[in-house]
Order: sequence, then structure tokens, then C-alpha cells
Amino acid sequence: MKEYRIDRVRRACYEVTLVDESKDIGRYKHLTNFTNKKAALKFIEAHKRGEVTIDPETGIPTPDFK
Repeated sequence: MKEYRIDRVRRACYEVTLVDESKDIGRYKHLTNFTNKKAALKFIEAHKRGEVTIDPETGIPTPDFK
């Protein structure tokens, strides 16, 4: 089962991670970072629906979730 996890790394920095419990290796996949938790929650909902693309070099999602 795949789940999303939001970790507060430091002040005004939230990291979104995709967790796949069925894998032993490669279980955690870092998706992107946000400055507020509301934007991270909006990102997760859109990512579940498949409406998000993430640039592999910069990690910036499209569309913007500010």
C-alpha cells in the first residue's frame, strides 16, 4: 500500500515522501518540499489523482501549489 508522509524538516520546510510498504528496498521516495503544510496537502491530493508532474532535476512540481 502506498502512503504519503509529510515531515517537518525545519521551520517553514515540509518534505513530502511517498512510502511504499510492499517494497523492502526503495520504500521511501522523496517527492518535493514546501514552505507550508496546506500546499503540501493540496499537492498530495493532486498527486493521488495524477494531476502533477515533477521535474526530475529540480524537484519542482507543476502546477504551483503555493
